[in-house]
Amino acid sequence: MPTGTFGGFPFDPEVYGSFVDQEPIFTDSILASGILASDTTMTNLLDNGGTVGTTRFYNPLDPDKDAPLVRDGKTDNEPVEISGGKQSFIRIDRMKAWKANQLVRELTAANPMQAVARHTAQYWRMYRQGLLVKTADAVLGLEGLKTHVFTAPGGVNAGLIIDGQQAALGEFANKFGLFVMHSKIFAAYQKMGLVDYNKYTITNVLQRTVDLPTINGLIVIVNDRGTVHLESTKKVYDCYLFGQGCFLEASPTVTTPDYSDYDPKKGGGTDILYNNRSLILHPNGVSFLADSIAGETPTDAEFTNKANWALRFEHQNVRIGKITIKEEDLTA
Repeated sequence: MPTGTFGGFPFDPEVYGSFVDQEPIFTDSILASGILASDTTMTNLLDNGGTVGTTRFYNPLDPDKDAPLVRDGKTDNEPVEISGGKQSFIRIDRMKAWKANQLVRELTAANPMQAVARHTAQYWRMYRQGLLVKTADAVLGLEGLKTHVFTAPGGVNAGLIIDGQQAALGEFANKFGLFVMHSKIFAAYQKMGLVDYNKYTITNVLQRTVDLPTINGLIVIVNDRGTVHLESTKKVYDCYLFGQGCFLEASPTVTTPDYSDYDPKKGGGTDILYNNRSLILHPNGVSFLADSIAGETPTDAEFTNKANWALRFEHQNVRIGKITIKEEDLTA
């Protein structure tokens, strides 16, 4: 039921929330690629309702490290312990508020509540995807993952993505499924005729089929945010490779995710929409060092600082990689 007004319209958190739920948390490309492993049990693993949780894993059985015994009727087949470890994750809590005059266009739509929900959902979607790329860049700075960063010897060519995949995962190079790049790099691939379009089925609230760009079988996301940096005064483009299940994600319950209020002091009276969000976005195979942060939940700077992460898996089981391309090596 309505709990107040926003922009002159009754604000019903349940109605607004139902529209938000219909908006995808990530883009079609990320959903179709399978790089996210949704794990609702992670919220139950948070320590005593806190912000930090731990998951356990078993290491793959490797005959090169633990060879089988000779079955000769003399040797005892002594069982060995299966080794494993654990990785820690942390809940990220964020909030944002908007004045009604910041969403004027949405409030004049035929269905203002749905329009506002779509607009704010897009804001959080952009935030999550930006955080995913920044977090990937942070963990790729770990010493144990240095081979996962491949510097292109020249510009874009047909074999570049293959070389980058092989450098990161070796014989498991085919485990990658998503390629995130700057529009400048995507344009270079287009000029070479290396971009295809394939159909994928997306399931959110309704199941639908979409056409997505692919290169060498990998789904492509074109994103100019977080995919270019400066070295001295020259641009370097960062292309990210992601494999299936390389990020674990969950959405912990928030007691009051959305509500509106009226502030009589601001501008002679202003309607305000408040959003509270919690998320778990964890690169699979590393641990977040929660003791290194100042508060209960990390800032973006703390979460994307490589010093706050530690490698736990064998490097080839961390399905994240990066290819860097210097602007000077791109052909006109």
